[in-house]
Amino acid sequence: MIKLICPECRRENEPERIYCHDCGARLDRSALAKVVPKGEEPEDTQRRLRSMLDPQRVKIRMMFFKVSKLILGSCALAALVQMLLPPDVPPRVKSVDFPPQINLELENASMNHSVTPLRYTEAQVNAYLGNALKSKQTALSKLLQFERAIVNFDEGVCRITAERSLYGYSIFTATSSKVTLQDGKVVASNNGGSIGRLPIHPALMKYGDLIFSDLWTALEREKKSTSKMGAIEFHPQAVVLSPKQ
Repeated sequence: MIKLICPECRRENEPERIYCHDCGARLDRSALAKVVPKGEEPEDTQRRLRSMLDPQRVKIRMMFFKVSKLILGSCALAALVQMLLPPDVPPRVKSVDFPPQINLELENASMNHSVTPLRYTEAQVNAYLGNALKSKQTALSKLLQFERAIVNFDEGVCRITAERSLYGYSIFTATSSKVTLQDGKVVASNNGGSIGRLPIHPALMKYGDLIFSDLWTALEREKKSTSKMGAIEFHPQAVVLSPKQ
């Protein structure tokens, strides 16, 4: 360790001092600037370079990146295929001559203060939607050609699937919600959805629900009629609407 000699009293001072420990004279620190810090030993440098340029390690590193890209590409392709595959939905049916007048029946039940619950099957609701949405094409998105809306009922859950087409190829998007009536409003709590057969997590589906905004706008009248009822219950393949008491 280099010692700094005081020019006045000749005391040896530590290298970090600026003034002498004894007499307080300013120390000459120019000798410290000439000391070259010890660098890496040549042997250590060669060892480090050999480690970096080791052919076996380079080969393993390159193989890792290739496998990672292959796995990511395969996952992306599998997700795309799942999105394009059609889900299990009922086949398209011909127009029903006398579809159920669900909206009119809901209006009559609320106006006449009926106490009899209204029960509809999936087939009846789908037949009504197929007929009602024909006259509401102007409210539906023009980006993709709207084909039909399909409902599926399960215990406490309503699932709506929208079929749209792009250059004749059908694209299916679905949203699943727990629907209740609270203070004269229809309240829906999303619990997931799908694009084709690819399931979408509820946290993401909250934002993906914008895809159905045009469908909700087209069905605004039906939503208002439903909100006038007292309660709504979903059961496997059926929905029950109870008028207000």
